Amino acid sequence: MMKILLLLILASMSTFAKSDFKFSPDFLFGIANAPGHVEDQLDDVWMDFGRDGKIKAFLNQTRPEERLQFWTRPEIEIDLAAELGTQVFRLGVDWGRIQTAPGVFDEAAIARYKEIIGMIRNKNMKVMLTLFHFTVPKWSQDQGGWTNKETKEHFISFSQKVMKEFSPLVDFWITFNEPEIFATMTYAFGFFPPAQKGSVVQTIRSMKEMIKAHKILYKWAHKNLPDPKIGISQHMGHHTGRGLVNKLLSKMSGRFMNWYFPNRIKGYMDYFGFNYYGAEWIKGAGISIEDDLEYSEAGRAVNPRGLYLISKEIKKRFGDIPQFITENGIADATDWIRPSYLIEHLKVVHTLQTEGIKMLGYIHWTLTDNMEWADGYCPKFGLVGVDRENNLLRVKRASFYLYQKIIQDRVVTQKMQEDAWALLQSHVGEPRPFCRSLDGRTGLDEPVERLIKPFDWRF
Repeated sequence: MMKILLLLILASMSTFAKSDFKFSPDFLFGIANAPGHVEDQLDDVWMDFGRDGKIKAFLNQTRPEERLQFWTRPEIEIDLAAELGTQVFRLGVDWGRIQTAPGVFDEAAIARYKEIIGMIRNKNMKVMLTLFHFTVPKWSQDQGGWTNKETKEHFISFSQKVMKEFSPLVDFWITFNEPEIFATMTYAFGFFPPAQKGSVVQTIRSMKEMIKAHKILYKWAHKNLPDPKIGISQHMGHHTGRGLVNKLLSKMSGRFMNWYFPNRIKGYMDYFGFNYYGAEWIKGAGISIEDDLEYSEAGRAVNPRGLYLISKEIKKRFGDIPQFITENGIADATDWIRPSYLIEHLKVVHTLQTEGIKMLGYIHWTLTDNMEWADGYCPKFGLVGVDRENNLLRVKRASFYLYQKIIQDRVVTQKMQEDAWALLQSHVGEPRPFCRSLDGRTGLDEPVERLIKPFDWRF
């Protein structure tokens, strides 16, 4: 029986791992983080949310409020990124840390961010800076957040201040990270602070205000700054479903979640940045967890082909605008799936390039395990693990060295493809952690076991 299984595995590998594929010298490899994930000494709405017990896998963790100490000890992450060979480091600035009240700016915080960004540049990495990554200042949230029209004016004031101060240090700007995700999770489903639920009106209102803010900032920057490169970081899922009703619902959800925001800022982007993690299997009003699919610990179905289809759709809708994968990765504490996941998505990128898509770069989410919003510390997205019981000691996973080798040589070899898939197949049927409830909606304080599936999801 084992010999038959081995022959099937080898035959499967020969079908997919056909040859090496290479990346040009100007293609950028990177990593990403966000202030709310990694900064310590940050008294923000997410810390209040966690203290109130509304973040899973938070209160049961060691030193949760320290996150990754990226404010007081950023050199740890920056040195790891440099060792990896990172060419573009995506990070953000926290709005509330800089703009402490309407019209009031903390110059010491601005200076510290400049220092951190300078450390990144001194390691010969380009900088991609996000202005809004899921966190409104406490004073803004008290006034209704993005449902209050005045918020737009405050955000524009903050962003213009940051863009003027940081312009010489930043290579790529992102105005908004995943605006549809933020709006729905905050005002429709209540999974983000302040945990409002059921308001379609507020969801749409908040998105319209963000769209206006993006357009104003884009026009202002191109008038006042030297050659800014401005885009968004749009969440793109491959929405699908089983059965006529769920397929119809998936088309409707995909149309809104993927395209509502970018369709309305067409002509106001220098590049189309997007985040892709996998397929969203729609069942009724939510996302289903299917038994015959492989998932990340965070509950996203592994599906590299979805990345291909979405990139092609971007070209169809937006023409030859350059594309940038601003996040892609998998929560996988075992590091059994991540090597093949990384390789197969890079294979998609290479294929897209050969078919005429101008792909600027690929950014892996993330360098080091961090606090994943409402899911807390349960999902492990990092190339590097963290021992929170031992002063947040960093522990490199095997995938760190794989990505490092790919960046260094700018090639994915046939042997890399075969070895990564063989590693995964050797663990088929074994348990791994899973951090998502079976209804697909919420995270878990403690992971449950889910078996590695025997399905071939490669591109």
